[in-house]
Amino acid sequence: MDELSEHLDALARDGCYRVDAVMKESAFETTQLVYFVGANGSEQGPYVRKYLDGDAGLGAAYERLWRAQRSGRRFLHLPLVLDCHAVGSRRVVVMEFVRGETLADVVYRCDPSVALACDVFPKLCEAVRELHEAFDPPLIHRDLKPSNVMLTRDNLTLIDFGIARSFDEAAEQDTHHFGTRAYAPPEQFGYGQSDARTDVYALGMLLYFCLTEKTPDAKARRAGYRGAGVPEPLRAVVERAAAFDPRDRYASVRELEQAFGEAVRRLLPSGGNGAAGNAVEAARNAARTPSGRSAAAAGEAKGAASATERIESAGPAAGWRPAAAPEAPGAAPLAALRAYPDLPAPVPPSPRAAVRGEGAFWGRVPRWAGIVWDAALALLSVLFLCVATDLAFSPEPGDVGYGGPLPARIAAYYGIAVLMFLPGFFLASDRRPLVRLVPALGRIPLKAQVVVCLALFAIGFVVAAVATGFLPRT
Repeated sequence: MDELSEHLDALARDGCYRVDAVMKESAFETTQLVYFVGANGSEQGPYVRKYLDGDAGLGAAYERLWRAQRSGRRFLHLPLVLDCHAVGSRRVVVMEFVRGETLADVVYRCDPSVALACDVFPKLCEAVRELHEAFDPPLIHRDLKPSNVMLTRDNLTLIDFGIARSFDEAAEQDTHHFGTRAYAPPEQFGYGQSDARTDVYALGMLLYFCLTEKTPDAKARRAGYRGAGVPEPLRAVVERAAAFDPRDRYASVRELEQAFGEAVRRLLPSGGNGAAGNAVEAARNAARTPSGRSAAAAGEAKGAASATERIESAGPAAGWRPAAAPEAPGAAPLAALRAYPDLPAPVPPSPRAAVRGEGAFWGRVPRWAGIVWDAALALLSVLFLCVATDLAFSPEPGDVGYGGPLPARIAAYYGIAVLMFLPGFFLASDRRPLVRLVPALGRIPLKAQVVVCLALFAIGFVVAAVATGFLPRT
């Protein structure tokens, strides 16, 4: 009876959410953007809900994080987990929707540089240390990559702990082999057991990405990670962090972070000046509290604490519902970001950005493929406009409207081409490049865009129908 009661309780929890979009789907995981629907029909959110294959060992880290947060512990760089339960063999996790830009987007927009690495990498190391040092045994992320690092104007958050696991001293190798190959070390694919040095390897690859915007591959490894934009001291750090044998890597993230700081100091002129030096010193020293964390981060932790304390977990029978996710971080930029004002601060997108820009479909499409698709749509749009112009201004005998008034022909053909077809092409396009050029577009909900395009289609249909009535029949 207890198992049946728990199962029904889990089903009731799942039934309280409206699915807004499927952000990721695979054989082992389904990730959804959801809204909690109250008894009166009101909605809270957005939240992220994950269904993870428990039999494959996925999602255990979320449960450890959830229990730690419920016990009152606070984390600066980890998402707030609102609920964690099982439905059959699947583990269900509900957590806050982390606002911001991925590291991949930030590097793409700001261009790779030592200054960017000096701003981001210390925060990234601090976030991974939080996983390793705040849990016993340590939590190993195992899937650190640019798309799993979220940046806002004043914080960095790690996401996607689906394949994270606890270190097991008794294990000789990982039971299940997962991970993104470019950023995952050999031990994740059968050469040993994951430990803290597994994430050290991935951090080295992320440092290389911040410096070059290139995904590390076999060619980069053979070249010793040499290349434009990779100073020798930092190249040596990357090479050691990404050593094939874990025993040759830095023993911990803290050791890697210290080596990074020493490497940057060797790059500075004798006076310690320069954007990179300023950035590293600001990242290390600015607004430090006695606990070793920045005042801005401490304020964010306080906000997360109040959000956690509002969670009601008595179950559906007692009015169970998740608390509202924390609001987007404030406008204060990263302390290190002030050291080089020429680098624009990331602007947090709206909660539905995952659906509009990096959404369930386009988020999995390479940027070059999206550009090719957009180019094809643009050519098709030009073709439609050329045909409409030809029919409106140079009709030939046999064409619909031949001999009719020019205004009627213009209204009919441009109503069809411009108001009916072009909005459809817009909705079918990959709008990621357009959002980068016009950021305001990224703040318009997808539903609003669809409504506007449908309205234009209806207007075009009416205009074309009315104008056609003034044209002679052939």
